[in-house]
Amino acid sequence: MKLRYLSGLLLATAALWGTTACTDDVEYSVATGTIISEVTTGSASVTAVSATLTGTVKDLSGSASSSYSVGAYYGTSADPTTGGTRKLGSVDDSGTITAEVTELTTGTTYYYAIFVTLQDEVTYFGDVKSFVATQAAASASAATGITACSATINVSTSGLSGVDDYSYALLLGQSDDPADDGIEVTPGVISGLLPATTYYYTAYVQVGDGYVYDSVQSFTTEAQSMEYVDLGLSVLWAAYNIGAESESEAGALFGYGDVTGLERSTSTGAYASGDIAGTDSDVAYTLDLDGDSPMSSQLPTASHVAELVSGTTQTWETVDGVEGMRFTAANGNSIFLPAAGYRNGDVSVADLVGYYWSGSLSTTHSDYATTLSFDSSSAGAGTSKRTLGLSVRSVRPYAEVSPDASGLVWGDIEGGGTFRIEIYNEYGSTSSNPPIDPSTIKFSNNMVVTFTLSGITDNLVDGAAGTYVAGLEYADTDWWPGYWSGLTKGAYEAIVTGDGTYTVWMETDSEADGAVVFCVDIGSLAADIVDMSAVSVSDVSIKLDADVNQAVNADIVEFNNKDGNGTDGRIEIYNEYGNSGSAANGYYNSSLTFNGMMIVDFTISGIDGNLVSGAAGSYNTELSYAAASWWPSYWGGEDYGSATVTGDGSYRVYTYLNGDCVGAVVWTIEVYGLWQDLVDSSAVSVSIDQVITPGKN
Repeated sequence: MKLRYLSGLLLATAALWGTTACTDDVEYSVATGTIISEVTTGSASVTAVSATLTGTVKDLSGSASSSYSVGAYYGTSADPTTGGTRKLGSVDDSGTITAEVTELTTGTTYYYAIFVTLQDEVTYFGDVKSFVATQAAASASAATGITACSATINVSTSGLSGVDDYSYALLLGQSDDPADDGIEVTPGVISGLLPATTYYYTAYVQVGDGYVYDSVQSFTTEAQSMEYVDLGLSVLWAAYNIGAESESEAGALFGYGDVTGLERSTSTGAYASGDIAGTDSDVAYTLDLDGDSPMSSQLPTASHVAELVSGTTQTWETVDGVEGMRFTAANGNSIFLPAAGYRNGDVSVADLVGYYWSGSLSTTHSDYATTLSFDSSSAGAGTSKRTLGLSVRSVRPYAEVSPDASGLVWGDIEGGGTFRIEIYNEYGSTSSNPPIDPSTIKFSNNMVVTFTLSGITDNLVDGAAGTYVAGLEYADTDWWPGYWSGLTKGAYEAIVTGDGTYTVWMETDSEADGAVVFCVDIGSLAADIVDMSAVSVSDVSIKLDADVNQAVNADIVEFNNKDGNGTDGRIEIYNEYGNSGSAANGYYNSSLTFNGMMIVDFTISGIDGNLVSGAAGSYNTELSYAAASWWPSYWGGEDYGSATVTGDGSYRVYTYLNGDCVGAVVWTIEVYGLWQDLVDSSAVSVSIDQVITPGKN
């Protein structure tokens, strides 16, 4: 059984001293040396026949070791300082005194006090404490049921027959001396642990002021890749609290800047004193929560908190029996934050409130930092003292990689007239001077590449096409997944018409890791350029697993007759001059912002079995759209992006808008000829399954 001194948690705070009788000359001599301000008797770590007695002394570090002695007086009388046995001990650099006593009688109560003697003349004592030489023992089980944020540890005791005054506990820490810097936890299922973290633990039993410690054991929690939710805001918000594995779990409570979850000090000096988001004082940043994402988790800033409150609606809910606030975004996604209360020192306060740290110090008082605060009636930004233990919900930027512009290569690289922007090519010149670290290209849903061209307008040969298709050429290090554009006007391409900003993209249903080829090709453009040296490429942005979806107000979508012509069907997503405009005028003017491609997936039913005799049975479908300012716009007629509706089912239409689009004045899907072929138009129902804009702002 390994014996350890439990400091910090159970150290006595009282401090007393006394002096032996001495002459004035002796007092003067001693006074010229170190002045002792405090001697404290601490705990005793005991067995049946021995004990390790501990305490502390302040202001002794500047004295020569030959000028003082330290240790403990102990005995069976209530005042060991006058009739006890003197046992010399040692003191370390921190002022901790240790004295070992042996040959004790099992079951006997002993009294002890720590002492410091200066120059063999003046002795200072700590207060008197007691312990029982005992055969008692506490034993902690091996950790079982280990997950990312929890483990099960039980404690058993022995040797306590006939002993009435005892207690036992489990100590948990992140160093190999949990008795020194750990916290007391309740045996059983221990939750609120940090993922991928090694914990050390020991059990103890206390009899009087004596403590018997078990040996130290350890376990390591599993890794956790935090799930993030797109709320349509400037950052993604985590689905769970730090220290939790579901949305209803409270997780751990942290002081401001505490990265362990173990700090219990009520002094502000023990905590961070500045802005900490994205620093080594940010627990979300220091933990490995991000899996293959090239972006790092961090605490939200004060502005992120304000954005969450203003950009969502809040409702008080109960999830798995836990009360808290749900924050729901315009895109329909939401996060639930438990009302976990707070902790002050060792005392947890389980009020039905939520206090969540940001990484921003208060601008009005340096003892406080900004929080997300809520109760059952409202949510908003608040402030809390940095010493309090609060919940943490992390955020993460959308994954974006910006190439080094000086390393990009462009032009007629392969000599066939295609203009290529080479971002990375293991077989090209960028292999030796890569503008990106190819290992940072990791995604599982999509990759969106935006770039700006200049020097093309007014730099084309006579008779040039003037319109060119740009597409992505990509393969990961295993050559799959990948995308090789056919440079046709598909849903992943862009239409280049001159100087401007363009977006190309790809989707995948498997993990992409790294890059072996990563280029953007623009078909036939190089062959039409007069002076290639005048052309430049800038502002290349690579978004990984980007938010490309736009929210749609399903309540105002309807199927009607286009312009009352009695011929064509129309799926009206929004029309300022129709029913939707009356119901929600200007609805999309602030929420719909994008550049380039718009893709709309829709489902229509009620056609099958509802057509007149001799009906065509096949109907061309196109997207129509005009931004709130009427430009950019598209009214059909191109040779791409349409769909043919042949009955009930799901279909896709798309178009390329050459410019920055904000809001909508008209936004419809035309189904040419369908209305006149329907027996009962009221039997037709439609839904917009998703709207994708890869160039979403």
